[in-house]
Order: sequence, then C-alpha cells, then structure tokens
Amino acid sequence: MILRQAVKEDVRQIAGILVEDWQTAYRGIIDSSYLDSMNVDQRYEIEIKRYDQYMVAVEGDEVLGYSWNVMSDGEDSDCEIIALYVRYSKRKSGIGRSLMENAMESFRKAGKKSMIIWCLEDNLESRKFYEKMGGNLHGTGTHRWGDRDYNMVSYLYKL
Repeated sequence: MILRQAVKEDVRQIAGILVEDWQTAYRGIIDSSYLDSMNVDQRYEIEIKRYDQYMVAVEGDEVLGYSWNVMSDGEDSDCEIIALYVRYSKRKSGIGRSLMENAMESFRKAGKKSMIIWCLEDNLESRKFYEKMGGNLHGTGTHRWGDRDYNMVSYLYKL
C-alpha cells in the first residue's frame, strides 16, 4: 500500500467508497431514505471538483481509502481532516491509521498546532478510532443531510 495525492482517475473509486461506506456504516444512524438515494454517479460529480485535495491509500490500481485534509484557521484548530473513509471491506487493516498519521505529519510539517475532526455522535466505531488515535472530545454541533439534522461531535488533536 502506498499513500499519494489523488488523481482524476481515482474519483470514481473515491465516490464508490463514500457511497458504500455511508450505506453500510451509517445504516440505523442516518435515515434510510437518504442513504438509499445516494449513488456513485452523483458523488462522482461532487468529488471531481475537489479530488485534488485528497490523499489516497492505494494498492496497485485499487483505492483502499482516502482523506480530505485542509489547512484552515478555525476558532479551535488550524487544520482539519474533513473526511476519512476506508473501503468497508478493508477496515481494521491499518489504512485509516496510515491516512490519519500522514495527515497529522503533513500538518506538523506545515507548522500547524491543532487538528480537528468531526464525526456523527452515534458513529461509535469511528469515535472509538479517533479516541484511540489520541483525539480528545472537544465540541458538539449539528449537520443537515436530507431533511434532518444530526448530532455531531468533534475531536481535537494537539500536533
């Protein structure tokens, strides 16, 4: 497995990972009607506009996972992992850890001091991972998907 900057040819797989991950991991957390309405073609049109901001974990031609890392000057942090997804069948194999460690190291090299990541409050598997990676529960908020607001929590990391 190698980590590299995403290229245009990765976008369809990135979109597929997101749709599969949401439809599997968020079942019972996010309304089924919203999850069932998701499709790879729609996600492709969204991801093609920002793929150059992603790091991907690849093995051969297969994208195993990706992260969307941004430098920002937020109120609580100066950088953020906006998204971190691993192909559902490849979870618990170190891919997420590699992507997260890569993001943190990139942020450190850029002189950043504090990283934040947001997560659905009811996504206990991800929350456990973020805590294991050293994140401290920091704040709460909401995010709207479809016609419903969902509770979110953030984790803060000192870099």
